[in-house]
Amino acid sequence: MAGGARTAAEDPALVEVLAAGQVPLEMCPISNVRTGVVPDLAAHPIRAFFERGLLVTVNTDDPAMFDTSLAGEYRELARVHGFTRAEIRRLIENAARASWLPAGAKAELLGRLRADPGWAAFA
Repeated sequence: MAGGARTAAEDPALVEVLAAGQVPLEMCPISNVRTGVVPDLAAHPIRAFFERGLLVTVNTDDPAMFDTSLAGEYRELARVHGFTRAEIRRLIENAARASWLPAGAKAELLGRLRADPGWAAFA
């Protein structure tokens, strides 16, 4: 990476490429804190990447090792970064879009999510 950058957040040119190509970013915030990639959750670049329009998804890495769950990841992002329900919904939809499912299966999954009565709570 340019200038010896360790992460994409440290390389603005790479962030531009990721945004332009809508390259999916599987982010594991709690794992990143526990492994020392970032000093704390507030320092994690997920909010900046999300607001920049990158295709961000949230993942757990290894739930047992890092004592987390996907629900826990979303809860902490809401608490620390102020992610709203609608933004969390977008993160979940990003995950469906970024999946390796064939295009038709992705559309079906997104349709099922949006048709679920509980999904409206995330609007």
